Amino acid sequence: MSQAFTAAGDEVSYIGNLKRHLPPGFKIKQFWQKLLGQRESPRFNEYVTRHYAAQVKQQLAQLPGHVDAIISPLISPIALLDCQTPIILWTDALYASLTGFYPAFSRHSVSSIRQGNALTRECLNRCQFAIFSSDWAARTATEIYGADKAKVHVVPFGANLVNTPTLADIHTQLAHRPHDRLKLLFIGKHWHRKGGDIVFAVARALHAAGQRVEVDFVGCQPPAGTEIPPYIRCHGFISKRTPAGMAKMTALLRDAHFLFVPSRAEAFGIVFCEANAFGVPVLTTQVGGIPTVVKDHINGMTFSLQATSEKYCQYLIPLMQNYPQYEALALSAFNEYETRLNWRVAVAKVREIIKKI
Repeated sequence: MSQAFTAAGDEVSYIGNLKRHLPPGFKIKQFWQKLLGQRESPRFNEYVTRHYAAQVKQQLAQLPGHVDAIISPLISPIALLDCQTPIILWTDALYASLTGFYPAFSRHSVSSIRQGNALTRECLNRCQFAIFSSDWAARTATEIYGADKAKVHVVPFGANLVNTPTLADIHTQLAHRPHDRLKLLFIGKHWHRKGGDIVFAVARALHAAGQRVEVDFVGCQPPAGTEIPPYIRCHGFISKRTPAGMAKMTALLRDAHFLFVPSRAEAFGIVFCEANAFGVPVLTTQVGGIPTVVKDHINGMTFSLQATSEKYCQYLIPLMQNYPQYEALALSAFNEYETRLNWRVAVAKVREIIKKI
């Protein structure tokens, strides 16, 4: 995000390395809440947030020259920030939409829920603009927190890639993708939340239906005792921070027909943008912010969480039997990346919003 602002010609200063200051007795309260089966969150705490605001204000005062806007992808550093500089939130989700949606937010204490909602509401009130990566998150701002619709905007995030293929590269890659089998790629660290079990079930159903299929499974490992058929290759975690890891991920994306991540909870999914950058359509679910990223028959296909493996088969098998139709979908997916799902386009839209200040 910040690099895209710099590439657009903006001068970007960084405020960060904030130290967390917990309130007196917090650890004791956290311990007792844990005994009750609840979690006292240090992230959504007024005392902690006030200390963040003080640190941001101090660092802001030390920046040379005039600052036109403060942009934050997180609520905590800006929720209680008092300053004359316009504050802009650009994020993927708000507290109310995450509570009970993501596993980490499923057992928050009454105190954490109260403070989380109060701090979110305060942040939205202080922001000049609240920008969200999806319509789902924007609706949370207006419908649950009552945010002024005039300050709420939707601008999807972009792919976190340094070098991406050109259109000519995509045509070459499509010519080399196999026509005699379906290659699926799963990328995810969390087996259940990312739908690893669904991927395995669909792969088995495709195989049983006579469709030759190969699945590259990246990120998490299947739970102990899970039967792994020969057409599923489990690679474990691959780091994109190393040249070897990036080369491996690039090869997997380049060769895949689909990225298949049927998430049970997802605020956005930058990996979908990255797949589209390689001309790879996405198979996923209609949850959270995903429908803003993945448009049916344009850059992939979304399915209900209740969809059976047969539903996926009914979509995939005829498509692979009509390969020109698949190629058209892949090219359309690349076009979505080029025109909508990259940081250059995203930052250009946000810069136009900032100019309204």
